[in-house]
Amino acid sequence: MGGAVSICVEQIKRRRVEKDLDDKVAEALRERARSRKRTFRSVNSITMRLPSLKEGLRDIKDVFDHYDEDSDGTIDNEELRNCLNKLQVQMSEKEIDNVHRYCDIDSRNGIQFQEFVVLLCLMYLLFGPDVTRRVSEFESAKLNYVFDELIHAFLFFDKDGNGTMKRKDVTRRMNEVSNQERTPSYITAQLFKEMDLNRNGKVNLKEFLFSIIRWAGLETEDDGNNETSP
Repeated sequence: MGGAVSICVEQIKRRRVEKDLDDKVAEALRERARSRKRTFRSVNSITMRLPSLKEGLRDIKDVFDHYDEDSDGTIDNEELRNCLNKLQVQMSEKEIDNVHRYCDIDSRNGIQFQEFVVLLCLMYLLFGPDVTRRVSEFESAKLNYVFDELIHAFLFFDKDGNGTMKRKDVTRRMNEVSNQERTPSYITAQLFKEMDLNRNGKVNLKEFLFSIIRWAGLETEDDGNNETSP
């Protein structure tokens, strides 16, 4: 009985954290959409950037290894605190715990490499370019470019700027180029299913980032699944 209650409480906490951070991310995305022109004009333009995104994201592996202090392939809560402290991100202990829950996408009680990329991108969106300068002064311009591209790719699909995309948004965007044949519905359905990690019919930024990192070919060492790219 006690175990079931504990699981229920944890699920309630996770849902509250999800909503709070999703709201903050959505507001930051709306601000980004208002202040900057959109980079991508078609799904093909996103697909063509995947190789360059892969090269840029690969540089983050060294950063991940640095903060993975015990080299077990996972950044635990204490290592995350050390990381955010060195990045000078101003957060309370509770907020750090919430970020840990939010970015632990596969619920494996720690942040793996793909989730770490998501975390840094969210920190960049919420706290600005100072975060990337503290990650690496030398590589900050490259990281800014990569994170901007990832964010703008999401905004390409999130046309109404509410911080989420639905299946109809993906279908509409994949069929906007008038001189091409329509993408079969089963392909757009499969693509959306791969992104909709929690199966709630909506894809937020962190789910999109986690998916596009896989499509770029940056799977974790223990992830042998071959995902379909857009």
